[in-house]
Formats: sequence, C-alpha cells, structure tokens
Amino acid sequence: MGFGVLMHPQNRETGQKLGIATGLMFTAPIASFYIGMWYFSDKQYPENWAGGLAILVINIIIAGYCYSAFMEEDDDRDDSDKPRQGKLKQRID
Repeated sequence: MGFGVLMHPQNRETGQKLGIATGLMFTAPIASFYIGMWYFSDKQYPENWAGGLAILVINIIIAGYCYSAFMEEDDDRDDSDKPRQGKLKQRID
C-alpha cells in the first residue's frame, strides 16, 4: 500500500499538497527559528521570541493546508439519486 496510493492519477494533486506541507513543516520552523534568533538578538530572551516565531510559522502552514484541503473538489460525490433530508428536503404538497 504505502506511497503507491498517492501516485494514482486521481490522488496525485493531494499527494503533492501533502509533500509540500510535509517539507514546509520540516524546514520552515527551523529556518524561522534561526532567523528569529538573529533578528531578536538584542532582546533579553531571544530564544523565546524565536520559538514563538517558529510556532506562528507552524500554525500558518497547518491553516494553509487545512484551507486547501477544504477547498478541494469532491469528484466521487453524487447525491442525485438519494432522497434529500433536512434543509435540502423539498415539499411536494
């Protein structure tokens, strides 16, 4: 099973998004931490500021990945043959 499922044509875009997000989750916080250490070097505790910056970067990456996942089209969803329920139910009287 493994990574072969992500290489199918229908899953390729999702696999690319996952790969990009995984790469960013590994590299961006480390880079932002060291950039923050350089930028906040005149503060009293630069490690705290740099750590906060790395946490902020992680949250931005996660939010972007979640947003892109929710905006993805559902190709296999077909509700035309099912009865409608709740707010989508239509009155026929």
